Amino acid sequence: MNITKESTSNLTALITVEINENDYSEKVKKSLDDYRRKANIPGFRKGKVPFGIVNKMYGKSVLGEEVNKLLSQKLNEYIVENKLNLLGNPLPSLENQDKADLENDKDFVFYFDIALAPEINLDLNEKINTDYFEIEVNDKMIDDYILDIQSRFGSHSHPETVADGTEVSAEFVQLDAEGNQLEGGIAHKGKFKIDDIKLKTITKNIVGLSKGEKVVFDPMKAFKDADKVASLLAVTKEMVEDLEAEFEVEITEIHQTEPAQVNEDLFKKAYPSSEINTEADFRAKIKQDASREFEKESDKLFLSQTVDLLIEKANIQIPADFMKRWVVANNEGKLSIEQLDTEWESYENSLKWQLLQDKLFKENNIKVEAAEVREHIKGFIGGQYFGGQTDNEVLMNQLDSIVDSVMKNQEEVNKIYDQLYDKKLLELLKEKLSLKHQSIALDDFIQKASKPAKV
Repeated sequence: MNITKESTSNLTALITVEINENDYSEKVKKSLDDYRRKANIPGFRKGKVPFGIVNKMYGKSVLGEEVNKLLSQKLNEYIVENKLNLLGNPLPSLENQDKADLENDKDFVFYFDIALAPEINLDLNEKINTDYFEIEVNDKMIDDYILDIQSRFGSHSHPETVADGTEVSAEFVQLDAEGNQLEGGIAHKGKFKIDDIKLKTITKNIVGLSKGEKVVFDPMKAFKDADKVASLLAVTKEMVEDLEAEFEVEITEIHQTEPAQVNEDLFKKAYPSSEINTEADFRAKIKQDASREFEKESDKLFLSQTVDLLIEKANIQIPADFMKRWVVANNEGKLSIEQLDTEWESYENSLKWQLLQDKLFKENNIKVEAAEVREHIKGFIGGQYFGGQTDNEVLMNQLDSIVDSVMKNQEEVNKIYDQLYDKKLLELLKEKLSLKHQSIALDDFIQKASKPAKV
C-alpha cells in the first residue's frame, strides 16, 4: 500500500491511496472461509461447500467490504501519523476518478480532497483595545424601580368600576366588518393598565365600566405600542404592526393597587437581609442591584463585539469551496450549494470563531470538567429550592439525587458546558485585553446590542 499527499493550494491537498492485491488478499480469503463454514447451500453439507462456489457467490461483495475497511483504516492512520490538522473530513476527489473496478482489477487507486486548518497568528494582549459599555443607572430608572417595589408590596383590591390608575383583566375577541366575532380571528385573555391607553376617547369609554361589561376598540389605536399589543393578545409583533381591527373587550376583573409608603417597613420587605434605614440607602441599594443586573447585559455585548473584533484581527483564511462541499455532504441532501451560498458568511464566521476559540482554550489551558458542571447544577438547584442549607444531611442527599438526574440529560449538560466555557472565555478576555469602559444610556445600549453579530 502507498499513500501520498500533494498540495493543491495553501489549505487543500490531494491524498492518493494505492491498494494492491497483497494488502487485502489474506483478509478476503479469511472472510470467505468464514462464509464457507457457515453457509447453508442446497446440495452441500454445512461447512463442506467448495471454496470456488463461495468465492463466486460472495467474492466481489467481500472484496469491496475488505477494501473499504482497509481504505478507511489506513487513511485515518496516515492522517494521525502525519499530524494533519484537517477541516472537516476527506471527500472523494472532484478532479480525479478512483481506479477501482472490483470486477476486473486487483490493484486499486483512490483519491481524496482534504482541507487543512489554517495557522492562526493572534495573541491576546493589551495592544488589542475593545469597548466595554456600562449602562447608566439614572434617577429615572431608580424611580421606576421604586414604583415597582411600592406596587409589589402595596395593598391590592378589586373596585366595582374601572377608574384611572386601575388595571383591567379582559377577554379580547376580534370582530369582522359587521361587528360579529371573526371566525379564526384573535381571541385571548389579557391584562392592561388604564393609564397605558393613549387615546382619550377610548379611556373615556372604559372608565366607569363594571365587571362583565363590554366595550369595543382597536388595540393598536388605543395603546399605539406594537410590543404591548402583541403581548396583550399573545401574538407576534409582526402580526399587530399593521393590524387595523376592532375587538370586543369584556371586563373580567378590575385591580387596584395602593402603593406602599417609602419607609423602613418597605425597606425591610424589599431587602430583608440588608440594613437600610434611609431613602438614600434604599436608592443606593437599588442602584447597586440594577448595575449588577445590567453587568450581565454588558458582558454579553462585550463578548459579542470582541468575538467579531478578534475574527477580523486574526484574518483567518478558509478554503471555502471545499468547506461548502463538506457542509452540503454532511447535511445529507437537506441543504443545497445554492442555499448554503446565501448563508455562507454566517457559516464561515462560525467556523473561524470555532478555530480561534479552540486555539485560545488550548493556549490558556481552559477546560471545563464534569465536576464543575455538577457543582454548577448543585449551586443553582441548592440556591433555588434548598435555601443554601448545606448542613442538612437529608436535604443534601435529596440535592445529590436531583443533580444525578440532571447529569443524565446530555442536552442540558452540554448547555451548561457551553455556559461555563463562555464564562471562562469572558474572564480571559477581560484579563488579557485593554478594555475602554464607557457609560451609556439604556436606549443607546439597546441600539448597539440589536445590531447583528458575525457569529
